[in-house]
Amino acid sequence: MHIKIDKPVIESIINQALPFTEKKDNTQITSHILLKANDKLTIKATDKEIGIEIKTDANILNPGTVTINGKRFADIIKTLQNKEIEIKNEGDSIIITQDTSIYKLSSFNAQEFPEFPNPDDLIKLEIKPEEFTDAIKKIFPVIDTNNPKYELNGALFDISENTNFVSTDTRRLAVFYSEAKSKEAQIIVPKRAISEIKRIYKEDMEILFDEVYLILKDENTLFFTKLINGKFPAYKKIIPQSFKHELKVNKSDFLSHLKQVSIISNEVKITIKKDAIEFESISDEMMQAKTSMNFSSDIEEFTFAVNSRYVFDFLNVINSENFDLCLNEPNIPFVLRDGNFITIVMPLNI
Repeated sequence: MHIKIDKPVIESIINQALPFTEKKDNTQITSHILLKANDKLTIKATDKEIGIEIKTDANILNPGTVTINGKRFADIIKTLQNKEIEIKNEGDSIIITQDTSIYKLSSFNAQEFPEFPNPDDLIKLEIKPEEFTDAIKKIFPVIDTNNPKYELNGALFDISENTNFVSTDTRRLAVFYSEAKSKEAQIIVPKRAISEIKRIYKEDMEILFDEVYLILKDENTLFFTKLINGKFPAYKKIIPQSFKHELKVNKSDFLSHLKQVSIISNEVKITIKKDAIEFESISDEMMQAKTSMNFSSDIEEFTFAVNSRYVFDFLNVINSENFDLCLNEPNIPFVLRDGNFITIVMPLNI
């Protein structure tokens, strides 16, 4: 293989690919990035659980396929000037040249690089790009991390004539109701994959899936992730069907007052009255914070406690000026709602 390519082009692609490589063990081929030069330059990176393929134009002097350590490659490219770079292989070595700068790195056998899944046999999820972006952004904060129940470390795509995007960390449940449709299926996408999708997704990408993989692809990019093999909790049973109180609350006012008391403690007591909403920090220490906002309701008094971070996570991803606060009893879950997006929150015991 022998190519010439402008530094900004290759640097941008390598930076996109680097998060998909193996970081801990440089003896593994998955710590390398694959470069394949043919009619275009194709760059691949994967740790076998998640992967990306990106195609770009380059001056291809001699076709071929090589691997190169991703971290070393990125570090070298970063130090070079913003002009053309020459990359070629000599036996088992990769030579990177720019003017008087020459780097020599070792390479693995490219035939041993992991195969990527074939998207041709997968099922397409029909969804508007802006709706997919919105769904991923809103459910992401509620996906659990390092839960021994592996299925909770991902987001559920509950696919049918209408598709629900769902996540839970056992203290709260987020559901985004979408108009997406496809063949009926339930797939669980790992949190890490959702994080990468937020970063790389473009509106012209197709979304494809089967029982093993989720793939996003367009003309020059293919992203894949393995799915979590497990059964997601029966989330629909948790969603309240009716409420004693449904309050329309101004987002910015509520957010401002909640922040004031959360400085002292994340655990906050909220009391709703006919003419106000009162906020009070809950803390065992000799500190306290109180504040209140003007509000009109038909409630004599309703007090509940919550981890304020859960409320912040909801308020920070919605765009509306107002949201719905839906209540039944102080000691059972309440609902934060904004159009087709809800978060059900378990209150704290007080």
